[in-house]
Amino acid sequence: MLAYDRAGKGAPLMVFVHGFGCAREDWTAQLEFFSAAHDCIACDLPGFGETPPLTGEISMQAFAEEIFQVTAAADTGPAILVGHSMGCRPILELSIAHPDRVAGLVLVDPGRASTDYEASRRQFLSAIERRGFAAHARSMFENMFFDPRFDALRDRLAARGAGAPAEIAVATYLAMLDWDANRSEAAFDLVTVPTLVLQSTTRLPGEDRRPLKPGEQSPYQELMMARIAGCETDSYPGVGHFTMIEAAGPVNQRIRQFAQALVRTVVRHEGSRA
Repeated sequence: MLAYDRAGKGAPLMVFVHGFGCAREDWTAQLEFFSAAHDCIACDLPGFGETPPLTGEISMQAFAEEIFQVTAAADTGPAILVGHSMGCRPILELSIAHPDRVAGLVLVDPGRASTDYEASRRQFLSAIERRGFAAHARSMFENMFFDPRFDALRDRLAARGAGAPAEIAVATYLAMLDWDANRSEAAFDLVTVPTLVLQSTTRLPGEDRRPLKPGEQSPYQELMMARIAGCETDSYPGVGHFTMIEAAGPVNQRIRQFAQALVRTVVRHEGSRA
């Protein structure tokens, strides 16, 4: 079972899933905000934070099943799943495998790290061999922030990412690359639940991440809008990759708006059946 924090009461349940090399602490602002009206869970994915690694093969689908076990144990009905970065992938898979357990998806600054798995794999492993995992991970996290006001946070999260268990982290990153190159577009076509994308940065495979410009959407954001039926999106220009921390206020308000719309839809649907 995943390690997690739980707070609040109220439906629908909200489950928050962190990104690569991260931990459930990244959702502190969301748990504080949403626990006033919702049962909230923020979990550590296998191999990160306080959750032990998987005993079997690492994959985004395997992560999805671990998250599903947490939602099933909560036994509170369909949940709104909120993922950040890598954490968007397993919640997409969970919504495909168990659509009856998912009320909606919120994808916070998702991105595509590969369109060619073998080439990306070779490039990543070469960087790890040349620099070591810790140095490579630190550089990755340092390139996720652009506002000097968050330099202290940048340094802390870079140190945390660099301290992740190298063997597990490398295998997890490769699983993410595989999903991006070989699964993502097919997965988008299979999503049937309401989905909201909150985008703040863009990064093409092999290029450095940068913040969105005013009025801009990332190519990946546009792809999801085209492939996920009924997908909604908002952009946060000038904000770094940890959108839910740097822009916690507007992000929380937008997620609340999305959650309230879901609740109204459910109420209308149940009323029409009465």
